[in-house]
Amino acid sequence: MNTRDGLTDARLELLFEGLIGKNTYYPGQLGPPVRVQRTPHYAAINSGHKTDTFNLVISKRLGAEGPALADRLCGEFNAAKLPAAWWTCDELREEALLEALRRNDFVEDEVDVGMLADLSELPSMNPPAGLEIKLVERPEEVEAFGHVIASLFEPPDVYVVPFYEQVARLGRLTERPLKLFLGLVDGRPVGTSSIYLSGDGAHIFDISTRAEHRNRGYGSALTHFSLAFARGLGAKIGALQASPDGLGIYRRMGFREVCTFRIYSNKSRLAD
Repeated sequence: MNTRDGLTDARLELLFEGLIGKNTYYPGQLGPPVRVQRTPHYAAINSGHKTDTFNLVISKRLGAEGPALADRLCGEFNAAKLPAAWWTCDELREEALLEALRRNDFVEDEVDVGMLADLSELPSMNPPAGLEIKLVERPEEVEAFGHVIASLFEPPDVYVVPFYEQVARLGRLTERPLKLFLGLVDGRPVGTSSIYLSGDGAHIFDISTRAEHRNRGYGSALTHFSLAFARGLGAKIGALQASPDGLGIYRRMGFREVCTFRIYSNKSRLAD
């Protein structure tokens, strides 16, 4: 991955390492119908189900192989009428790849910002009163995690809960590099976060709060708790992908912008 300078190169590599690692980790262990392809330049996850939550392509710089790869992967999703999302970033922009995505009716659907933080400078934070945060350890807690995630989708993604039910059956939850966290109020799950650990990096995902419990600081508390937990395990750098309206929250935790991710989707084609 060649960018304008070595520092940017290393930062992008770290962000992609977490994005690919997290999204391929559990799908790679579930078996058919899920198919996972992973190379140094891209990862592709095909769940076999009609959900772009678990049908993904994440690509770095692809060079001359990019257009043919896009034609093949996008063509497979389109032929099977499976919604899918393709992630890449502006800093690795390749016009030939973007043209191939457009040719296959994958159009820009979302923009996220890749951010990194030095965890030694993570500020202290007290969680909101009444919020308990815990590491997921038991199968029933994995399933509760899935139900909170599923509650965010409109219309509902019916494949989210079954996915986490499968994950729950894998066992050895606390030994895995992908760690799940639940936020509870009065013993009831209200929010989630997850950390994927890789080298010195702690990559945070799945920051969510049930609609009726938002605007109480629970998401920020889950983020902070997860990062502090990872720091306790030796992680030195925090990484995440933020929506533009969440930048202020993460800047206050010490995160700084590194790149702009763009997500392309075939949903409009399948809606026709």
